[in-house]
Amino acid sequence: MWIKLGWSLWVIAPVLLLAFHFGPGQRFLKKDIAADRMVIARKTEAEAHALQSVAYEAQFKTLEARKQLELNDDELHRQQLERASQEEQQAYASASDAWKNTADRYQEVETLLEGTPQANQIRWLRGRALVRAGEVFNGIEELQATLDQATREQETNAGQAEMALATAAREELAAAHYYGARLLREEGRSTEGWRQVSETSRQQFRFLAEKTSKDKVPELASNLQRNLERVLDLEQQDRSELIGRPIPKESPRGRRPGDGEPGKRPGIGPPRGDRPGNGASGMMEIGDGW
Repeated sequence: MWIKLGWSLWVIAPVLLLAFHFGPGQRFLKKDIAADRMVIARKTEAEAHALQSVAYEAQFKTLEARKQLELNDDELHRQQLERASQEEQQAYASASDAWKNTADRYQEVETLLEGTPQANQIRWLRGRALVRAGEVFNGIEELQATLDQATREQETNAGQAEMALATAAREELAAAHYYGARLLREEGRSTEGWRQVSETSRQQFRFLAEKTSKDKVPELASNLQRNLERVLDLEQQDRSELIGRPIPKESPRGRRPGDGEPGKRPGIGPPRGDRPGNGASGMMEIGDGW
């Protein structure tokens, strides 16, 4: 009897292993692979952040060279401006490629975690990377999908993780719409087109600023308020004034080929309302995170 049972186990063991491999084993395996890929994605993101910082500093050299040329319009200063502009363009191109690589790495992790609660968190990271790569409206679509899902889960679960993710996605959406509106203006797009995008940014920042103010988080509320004011400045400035001002630290310099178009998918933002009670106007520095 024991011999028969032993032989039976020996015969069915491969079947059991296969069943585990294509059932729970696949889930465990995917999570292990996802963890390894996540390490790679994080490393790639750190490299992208470093290159973004280099590009951000390079733009100030260009602005300074342009200022010097206005004071001394000669061949030497024209060459200095041309060299600074080329270095800035190369720096932003390198940062853009690094962010696109980061988005691709997060895509791999998200695919492996499909159907798990963590997948939506990875989609937020991927959407943010796409925006910074210059695929602004592709990234906005992913961030909006993240917010939609987090909001639905928050309504049914009301967990801290869902609330934090919804807030983070909304903050990235607000910033992404600002980047998009500014880039559209610099591209010479119609006022109707870029204003639709900036309006969404303004709504999101107003919503977040008022919420954090009610939650009594004064420093964060102040930063969000300054970002709201920067959006209002974007809408009020002349295009020639805008081009001469530095872009935010995490903003792409331009949109990558293949980026989507604004307005094709209506955003689900906070309720429309009046201006904040304390009034937002004037020129302020961009807050933390920009």
